[in-house]
Amino acid sequence: MVLMWRKIKNLLWSIRNGCDFALRSRVKWNRAIPTETPVSPVDQRLQEEFKQFLGLFNWQPVIKVLRPFSVLTVADIGARNFAFAPILDEHFKAIGLQAIIHGIEMDAYRRLINFHTRADYGHYYAKSIASGQYHPIDFLTWNQPLQIGFLLNPFVTREALLAWGLPLSLLKPEKIFHHAYSLLRPQNGVLVLSNIDEHEIEISYQIAKDVGFVIGERATWFPQTGAPPTALPRYGTILYAS
Repeated sequence: MVLMWRKIKNLLWSIRNGCDFALRSRVKWNRAIPTETPVSPVDQRLQEEFKQFLGLFNWQPVIKVLRPFSVLTVADIGARNFAFAPILDEHFKAIGLQAIIHGIEMDAYRRLINFHTRADYGHYYAKSIASGQYHPIDFLTWNQPLQIGFLLNPFVTREALLAWGLPLSLLKPEKIFHHAYSLLRPQNGVLVLSNIDEHEIEISYQIAKDVGFVIGERATWFPQTGAPPTALPRYGTILYAS
């Protein structure tokens, strides 16, 4: 009985999320954000956490793989508002690689409390770096070859997807990992993965291995900016499409 009720609850939740998603995907009214607008405290905290995340890894093996490319094509897959664009730009400059950085977000027209959308901020952050582009599209429709992708906290469970206001029809982790692999494999590229708990990372690892990725360096970390002392560890992994 409990299991049946949970299924019904998730179905109703998914229907509601689907209606909301369909509506906001059709209302694409944009309001440009001035370039001098300061970064919000929330984005500042997330950017600082992302710097910590990037600092977990030994990037020399990745640099060795990517060095043959004069200019990298980089994708933040599921970029939300693309707040990580300037951090990625700084990171690739610091390790001596030139990159064009793309933010790809399917739910780009989610409207925030100030009535701006994720896409508004996505274009704002794209303009803040030398070579950045924001794409309000489904990653599964993206067909440009990649040298490196970032898949940060992908949806691999129903509960996470529903909690973020999306319908169950968009739960496609196998297709997303497979598509990422197909874009990276011809370049012997790299996928940087993060997960928020052990259950999700186990699911992600299984899917990644099934589609052909080789698991490289793994890291565990606790965010140090604004996270409560009881915060659970997060997990990062370098995956090689080779």
